[in-house]
Amino acid sequence: MVIRFTAENILSFNKETEFNMLTGEIRRLPEHVFKFPKVEILKSAIIYGANGAGKSNLFSAINDLRNTVLEGHVEIINPKGYFRLGDNDNKASTFEIEFIKDKVGYAYGLSISKGIVREEWLYVLHFGKKEDELIFERKSNSKGKESLKLSPKYIRSPKEKLLVELYEEELLRPNNLFIHLAKDKKFKEVTAAFHWFENYMYFVFPKMGNIDFIKLFLDNSQFKVFLNETISGFETGIKEIDVESIPLNQYFGEDNIPERDRILRSIYQGETLPVGSKGNAIALLENGHPIVKKIISYHENENGERVEFELSEESDGTLRLIDFIPLLYLLIAAPVTIFIDEVDQSIHPSLLKDFITKIQQTPNRKGQIIMTTHESNILDLDLFRQDEIWLVEKNPKGESHFYPLSDFNIRPDLDVRKGYLSGRFGAIPLLANLKDLNWEKYAEAEQSV
Repeated sequence: MVIRFTAENILSFNKETEFNMLTGEIRRLPEHVFKFPKVEILKSAIIYGANGAGKSNLFSAINDLRNTVLEGHVEIINPKGYFRLGDNDNKASTFEIEFIKDKVGYAYGLSISKGIVREEWLYVLHFGKKEDELIFERKSNSKGKESLKLSPKYIRSPKEKLLVELYEEELLRPNNLFIHLAKDKKFKEVTAAFHWFENYMYFVFPKMGNIDFIKLFLDNSQFKVFLNETISGFETGIKEIDVESIPLNQYFGEDNIPERDRILRSIYQGETLPVGSKGNAIALLENGHPIVKKIISYHENENGERVEFELSEESDGTLRLIDFIPLLYLLIAAPVTIFIDEVDQSIHPSLLKDFITKIQQTPNRKGQIIMTTHESNILDLDLFRQDEIWLVEKNPKGESHFYPLSDFNIRPDLDVRKGYLSGRFGAIPLLANLKDLNWEKYAEAEQSV
């Protein structure tokens, strides 16, 4: 789970900017806290801010770091992704994330410039009890020569020292990552850190398809029960969700032969592919036959009879909620961290509040969730502690800054929604100058044409 993330010279983050899940001096809602032997971290966070303030940039930066680790090279990061409102084109961009896996704290960081890895490091954290333990540190000098420093426990023998030289001279390149190269070697902390990036981080961005949802539905009968029990608890009209199997030829018909043939080639190579405009179906081989598995919903008519609907016929809000339910299942089952950007998009405020309430009141959940939103309806101190509510705003230089609501001395019974909307805590758009805009002149100009 995430402890802290810092970014510098990335997107709208000029100087080092921090977001963290550490607890503040708040005693309310202690059940919202994961208590580890050396540190306490929050189970949830909700981030507020005006459009363009930097909320989505935070998630994009973390996701870029994750994808870079998984791919093993830095080319996937936009070379113009640095802070471009300053004289920063020759300055390195730096990411660092602290996290916990299997009750051990880690700090992984990366500094890049013009597609070259300047520095990369991994530490085991001891949270001030003693000095943090270096696992590896890699640097590249101005001539592109690589140097690698490993924990003393990994360079005890001549053979191990020779391995370091092999990495420095042959395996490390200016654009690749040591954490990826060494993920399956004998460096157990490197393996653990890589597997955390690979298996314990999930991102949901607006309009993002959810192929994993269908796979989970097909592979896990317990999840199918959980989904239908959960969806029936919300007022969507859906009584059941199920999967329909359709021969691939029948699904595509005669109207889209090239697409059908492309899908066929891929699934015969062992792939599973999303199909359909709503991402509510997947194509795969089942017992050697190409088929499409499509999610369908059932409602009841006035006679109590089940009526089948395409999932694409459901409202955007219902579809968004269905996308969220697998995440709730993961939060209960595993120590994951889930990032949802614009959690309020396409979903009714009352339905969203019900969903957030269910998350916050789920006992013994194992996972962590971090969300961005504009929806003030869930800005409620009965739902969130003050240190779970974060705000982001840009200064006149275009730099994003994050700060928790716990920085303000407020009473637990305060109507924070009203205070936020009135601008008491910042992080809202400044609309005062709108009254000075003389829009009437455009209407007069149109009338005179």
